[in-house]
Amino acid sequence: MLGRLWRNRRERAEGIEILRKHEVSVLCVKGPELDLTTAAGRLLAGLLGEVDTFEVEQMSEREQREMRQRVERGLPPTGPRCFGYTADGAELVEDEAAEVKDCFHALLAGATFSGMAADLNERGILNRNGRPWSHNAIRGVLLNERYAGLRQYRGELYPGKWPVIVDEATWREAKHVLEDESRATSPGPARRWLLSGIARCGVCNDGTTVTSGSRGGPKGTRGLTTPLYRCRTTKHLARGTEPIDLTVEEYVIRRLSRPDAVDLLADETAPRTEELRAKTAALRSRISSLTDEFADDDDADAAEFKAATRRIKARLADIEAQMAHPQRTRILVDIVTAEEPTKAWKELTLDRQRAVVVTLATVTLLPGCAGRAPFDPRSVRIEPLQGMG
Repeated sequence: MLGRLWRNRRERAEGIEILRKHEVSVLCVKGPELDLTTAAGRLLAGLLGEVDTFEVEQMSEREQREMRQRVERGLPPTGPRCFGYTADGAELVEDEAAEVKDCFHALLAGATFSGMAADLNERGILNRNGRPWSHNAIRGVLLNERYAGLRQYRGELYPGKWPVIVDEATWREAKHVLEDESRATSPGPARRWLLSGIARCGVCNDGTTVTSGSRGGPKGTRGLTTPLYRCRTTKHLARGTEPIDLTVEEYVIRRLSRPDAVDLLADETAPRTEELRAKTAALRSRISSLTDEFADDDDADAAEFKAATRRIKARLADIEAQMAHPQRTRILVDIVTAEEPTKAWKELTLDRQRAVVVTLATVTLLPGCAGRAPFDPRSVRIEPLQGMG
């Protein structure tokens, strides 16, 4: 009948009126002919359509009641199998559940989506569809309240009675990290070097960070390249990565091997988180206002605009460095509590090593000596963050 055509009341009324104006009739394969140019034909079309709408709404109400009952009884959600659980969602798949738990702990210890996905794929762990893991798939797992024994219904969370993989506090902490605006979440390849996007350019000296690159080897060494850290804005800084990374690694291991390193696990900056969030919001608002003013003012000086925004971004970077990792205990604990800190450092994945560096200090790269002068560690300025010295 008309159910497939006009289940929506508004669409049905609009459709009948349009067909009436154009003197079009409706011929049903099984049912009467509807002459919409007559009042009787329009009445019949409306009645038949209303019956179909009633059946659809009645089915929807029944499904909603059943859904509400499942929620109140604490039963698992229906639908596609959730990684870590059996098809009915009532039991754990132990090896998958262990991977899920590791992902939560890795995130809170500073790991990135790309790093976690690469690790799973390298070990041959496939997702629930039998495919390799991606950035978005990892994010979906970490935001899924089901792993904490919760389910969402009409915007509210309800407790479930299926086995949990992580406790609610861990899930909420992970959710807080993922919703932090200062966290970069765009998909992309995993970082290859310790300090790319972290270390700052000492020539710009305004918070501009360095990126990684390479240059060709000496003449006659075809195919050989040297990895570099370069300023991401101009060509005034290009430094070899290896001695710089070693210098920073030595600083990290030395700092976390000291007897007082355990004091770093007591995060005294946590109570200031809300204050720092307010400051970052105010600075972002200033940048937005400056951008609007520049766009509306035809006589605005581009150089002055760039200088002003760079200064604000430098302040923003300092504040974000203090609040980017409120879970610093999780980031540092594996090294601080290890019997051999050097070994513990080397066993961390690169993204977790990067998180340790960001948590401890600001690294600024200064220009190196010209020619073939030996590496000077003083050209790498390492400044401990507040409370990290």
